[in-house]
Amino acid sequence: MVIFEFFVSNTEFFAISLKRITCLVLLVFLSYVNTVASKEQEEEYTREKVQNVYPGFGTDYVLFPDERNHPIIGYLKLNSTSSRTFGIFDINDRNLNEDVKFEYFSREYPDGFRVTSQEILKNYVNISKPTKFITHGWMSGGRKDSSVLIRDGFLHKYDANVFVMDWSAISGNPFYPIPMMATPKVGKHYGKFLNYLVDELGVKPVDIHLVGHSLGAHVSGFAGRTVKRGKIGRITGLDPALPGFDSGLVSSGTLNSKDAHFVDVIHTCAGFLGYKSPLGHADFYPNGGCPPQPGCSVLEFMEACSHSRSWRIFFSSLVNEEPYMATKCSSLSEISTKKWCKGDPIEMGDGTPLEARGIYFTEVLEEDLLFSVEDANKV
Repeated sequence: MVIFEFFVSNTEFFAISLKRITCLVLLVFLSYVNTVASKEQEEEYTREKVQNVYPGFGTDYVLFPDERNHPIIGYLKLNSTSSRTFGIFDINDRNLNEDVKFEYFSREYPDGFRVTSQEILKNYVNISKPTKFITHGWMSGGRKDSSVLIRDGFLHKYDANVFVMDWSAISGNPFYPIPMMATPKVGKHYGKFLNYLVDELGVKPVDIHLVGHSLGAHVSGFAGRTVKRGKIGRITGLDPALPGFDSGLVSSGTLNSKDAHFVDVIHTCAGFLGYKSPLGHADFYPNGGCPPQPGCSVLEFMEACSHSRSWRIFFSSLVNEEPYMATKCSSLSEISTKKWCKGDPIEMGDGTPLEARGIYFTEVLEEDLLFSVEDANKV
């Protein structure tokens, strides 16, 4: 199978013993403690700067900070051993009812509960209220910050039905190609859940808003196109994942403007971990859309940190009284040079007008971001 052969690699990197991997992680962490590249933020970021220190970075593996800011290695390729160990061939046999979980939240039920039976939702979902969904990306989950903060932000701003879709049983696989190739199937399963809300509970598709980060952005797109009775109202893609999708390895394509009545996208690691090309009706490129984003100064984590800025920005737009205003640009080249564009400004984030069309530039500083609902209450 051509796709599988593309990922199967017997490079020396993947032959590294567990001991050598542990040593690499330790070295990366020590470098994290001592490496601050604030001056480099003023220069154009290139992967070569990281690869000079960490050979194979960005092609064989990437680094993510965990909740204690310790490095986690995520692999971008498979070898024959990893494909057998992690079951690339039985991905279609997964029990998605167990691997894909939904949790329901509302102002009446802020602690939420796992949806073990769709029938139970008849007692909780209020179809007169808007319905919001959040899902995460690779190496993340429904209880991680990207999902939890946006969930809390929605409940802070709206009296709404809020769902978190957790597919971490699949997305948590450290070998990226496996969750990447699973996104269409996960999205279709997600779409079946949406169809239940529409068909059985009477939720209007136009009242549904899906928010997805990284791989979760594409999953949201696949879910949106699965809904049978009309298009859903909105999908927000937060730095949709680039690797594998740009080369057409996922036959279902990517998140696109046909997946909902309105699709908006925030790009923060464009051309590296996230898509650079416009995908929606309105695409936003804060600080030019590329790494390093302000505050992402640790060399090893510049890409991962910048990738996460998309959901930080969206969360902040939910709870911050001061909107992020963006200006329409005529081309990506105008954005890449970080020139101020001349179009009329519109709001970026949750408050983006549904009639917005085109590409937009804005500046977002680290101090402009909020990191909890409590931060908003202090402002």
